[in-house]
Amino acid sequence: MYAMFAECGLPFEQYHVIDHRMEASAAVGLVGEASCIFLMGGYPRLQWELMRDTGVNAAIRNAGAAVLGVSAGAINMAKRSLDTKESLVPYEGLGLADITVKPHFEPENRTVLAALLQISQELPICAMEDDSAIFVAGKTVSHTGQIHWIDKGKVCPLWQSPLPTQS
Repeated sequence: MYAMFAECGLPFEQYHVIDHRMEASAAVGLVGEASCIFLMGGYPRLQWELMRDTGVNAAIRNAGAAVLGVSAGAINMAKRSLDTKESLVPYEGLGLADITVKPHFEPENRTVLAALLQISQELPICAMEDDSAIFVAGKTVSHTGQIHWIDKGKVCPLWQSPLPTQS
């Protein structure tokens, strides 16, 4: 991520990677000082467990920083997160947005679509194709790219859905 921003002429003065090798207090301290937090991809449950076990989850919720999530990071930003590769049961996320996302969605993948249709009976899902994004700033929600709203067993383009506003 750092290299991508630097290539665009937006280098950060400092950046740090928080992972299992860092002491919890140091990780929480870095989050508290951050102006921008990137939650990267990987295994959503492992990322969530690291955040929870170190207390970084609470630090992120209380940070004044912009938070950006990519793949697993986007999954974990939700109030109710969902990792369809691990389980069809939602788990507690960071609660930064009341939008549950399924990244890397391919509408032609019938197996994944069937699982999402089943889950959507209880939990609406924003199924995001690659190169799409959802932006939440206060009570304003906007998006770009191909995103599908899946709710109560029906699929429609996101712009035709009643996307929840933040409470």
